[in-house]
Amino acid sequence: MRLLWSLDLYLKRNLVLLVLVLAWLEKCSAISNSDKFLEMLRLEAGSFPNARLQQIKEGSAIQRQLVSSVSRRILAGNDSAWNTLDGSPPLVIARGGSSGLFPDQTLPAYVFASAFSLPNTALFCDLQLTKDGVGICRTGIDLADSTSINISYPELSSKYNVSGVPTQGFFSIDLTASFVLQNLSAIQANLARPPFFNGHFRILQPTDLPNFGQNTSLFWLNAESPSFFSEHELNMSSYVQSLMADMPVDFISAPDVAFLQGVQTGAPSNITKFVLKIRGLNETEASTNLTYETLLKNFSTVATYASGILVPKEYIWPVDIETGYLGIESTLIADAHAAGLAVYGYDFINDPLTPTYNYSFDPVREYLQFVTSTGHHIDGFLTDFPTTASEAIACFRNTTSTTRTSGSKPYVISHNGDSGNYPGCTILAYESAVRGGATYIDCSVQMTSDGVAICRESPNLLLSTDVSTHSNFMSLVSSIPQFGDGNAGLYSINMTWAQIQGLKALMFSPTKGIQRNPAYKEESIITLAEFLNYAKNTSVGILIDIQFGYFLETEVGLDVVGAVLTSLNETGLTDSERVMIQSEDSAVLTRFQELSNHTFVYKVVDSNVSVTETEVTQIKSLANFVRLPRALVQVASNSLLLNKTDIVNLFHAQNVSVFVSYLRNEFVAIPFDYNADPTMELNTLLNVYEVDGVVTDFPATASYYLSNTCLNSTTQATTGLQYKLETVNPGELVTIWSLPVQNVTPQTPLNVTKGQTNLPSSLNPSPSTSPGSGEAPGMSPSPSRSATPSLIQPNIALLLAALVVIITNHCK
Repeated sequence: MRLLWSLDLYLKRNLVLLVLVLAWLEKCSAISNSDKFLEMLRLEAGSFPNARLQQIKEGSAIQRQLVSSVSRRILAGNDSAWNTLDGSPPLVIARGGSSGLFPDQTLPAYVFASAFSLPNTALFCDLQLTKDGVGICRTGIDLADSTSINISYPELSSKYNVSGVPTQGFFSIDLTASFVLQNLSAIQANLARPPFFNGHFRILQPTDLPNFGQNTSLFWLNAESPSFFSEHELNMSSYVQSLMADMPVDFISAPDVAFLQGVQTGAPSNITKFVLKIRGLNETEASTNLTYETLLKNFSTVATYASGILVPKEYIWPVDIETGYLGIESTLIADAHAAGLAVYGYDFINDPLTPTYNYSFDPVREYLQFVTSTGHHIDGFLTDFPTTASEAIACFRNTTSTTRTSGSKPYVISHNGDSGNYPGCTILAYESAVRGGATYIDCSVQMTSDGVAICRESPNLLLSTDVSTHSNFMSLVSSIPQFGDGNAGLYSINMTWAQIQGLKALMFSPTKGIQRNPAYKEESIITLAEFLNYAKNTSVGILIDIQFGYFLETEVGLDVVGAVLTSLNETGLTDSERVMIQSEDSAVLTRFQELSNHTFVYKVVDSNVSVTETEVTQIKSLANFVRLPRALVQVASNSLLLNKTDIVNLFHAQNVSVFVSYLRNEFVAIPFDYNADPTMELNTLLNVYEVDGVVTDFPATASYYLSNTCLNSTTQATTGLQYKLETVNPGELVTIWSLPVQNVTPQTPLNVTKGQTNLPSSLNPSPSTSPGSGEAPGMSPSPSRSATPSLIQPNIALLLAALVVIITNHCK
């Protein structure tokens, strides 16, 4: 059954989009003639799928003359020298537009890239030819990779030799332009990305590109397989030459030397730059019969027919696939520059499934790696996320993280230290958090069976220690429903400090499918006292997070409050204004209020509750700060933002500051609206949602954001800075395209007190000092209560279940 799109549905979804896009463009001064542009969009929406795409009249939509605009790309506000070939900032090349968000080479992808990237961003089209010699912009020689053809017209599949390899698929050489433009729609070519927009947008031609660009936008045509089309009597060189007579084409790239040499004949002089695309080093370039590795060794020859090369980014900064670390930078850029060749890199994306750990899952850092303070700089980035490349170049170059004090706002609060890069709650993680610019470093307090307060992400030691390798401890596996994880675990309250002290902290990866750096396996587990002794000698604030305190005090018999106060007293921080005490238990905070003068934070754990003025008033009586789950602040469904709630306003109305947690850099942990860019999420949380601080596994990313030059209004006023960091309007994508989401409306009000009664006086009014190295502590629970109640006694079924989990994790 052929797929027939409803015109009414198309108009409903896309005219709204087009009008909004126009508004965006007018706001951003991205188009010079809004009336003409709107009319073109109306024509396009009304023609699909029942009529052929309205062809652009010759020259009617060209927004700039056929003159060179590539010489120097001036970036206002950045006075530092760029070590590119021509001294300009690196070029941002939008591969199919913003193809990380929308299907590539579609109207919204190009418009979004043009509107929200640097002014001289190049719009990139992967050129293919139809049966009747018309150019279309599509990724991959097999149209099934990027269009709806295999669903709509499976009978059109055919088989051809592509570079000598028999290939079954759907090929443009079998189809007329009329058929492609009227009947096919674009889909997301990257299968790892959500298919939200599959089928929404038509196929475009190179002649459409000038209609989506700003006056200074550049246009880049990439001919990936010109020899394939020549074998079928379609001359791509002739097509490109005729195209250049009617529209500006600033760059032409191809992996085919003969094509680049041929297309230059008759090309406008000093306008178009020709770029040799380098494939795998061991692959052979057909027209020269040389491998690409050999071509890269003869830059002087390449310079006779090209002005630059387009290479995989790993050819510049190789990555060790075993460790996930960068290797030693190659001399490719320096050698190419010496021969007068520009170097452009490709494969830049925000959402890699295999991370390079040097970048801390932050794509801004990756771009900056190619423009380091010394050496030669890359001349351009071919990227699926041009907004991220733009912000890196315009806002973050030469930005450094700075040590922040406890009063610095907005607050950057570490989550178990720099736990995105190092095992959490270790001295290594805390040192990195301080260097990275955290305002506060935190200790998540857990208790041992003999009453020692330690710093661990969770009471379940299976998650982030090597306890599973110690067979003598596996009999301690148990289930504790109050800890809420629903699984069997090996909990700190079932082990003494002497036992735990022999374990090692391991990296914990909370995001499914993405592993954090596993290299650090020898980090020691530390006590709260050791954490405080380290923290007091820094300038940052200290946050002590009491987890499950009420349960531990009332049902297990462990004096959590007493242990924390003792550690504060021993380190001289009893009344320090640098210390925040955080808990999800009202009774615990009330008890601390009675015994100390610290700052208090109420932690909301449940992300599926409603909050009204009544609950805010209750929290206000306990603390001047509240930590909210990110899902309560920015509501999302199916990874799409739904709306902006009023929860932050409710707390601000009663003078309660709001922290949001947890921020993580891994792209799968970030709502889709943010382009897999943690900087865009930070910018939106602080400027749209107006939160007062963030709790993050990657404090350096937040600190770098707060130091970037695009936030400096003085710099913008004096230099005329041309780039503005973008924010996201919550719910915009869902509203425009009626994307599939489930309504998220919590029905259960937040229970602030949870029925908790006041805690009794300290169970042990005279606790001993912290244990020395290798010693068991003297402090113990009240003799009237068991530190291991019957509900958490181990049993064989739970032990077997835990072993299954452990074996499964180790065999992945």
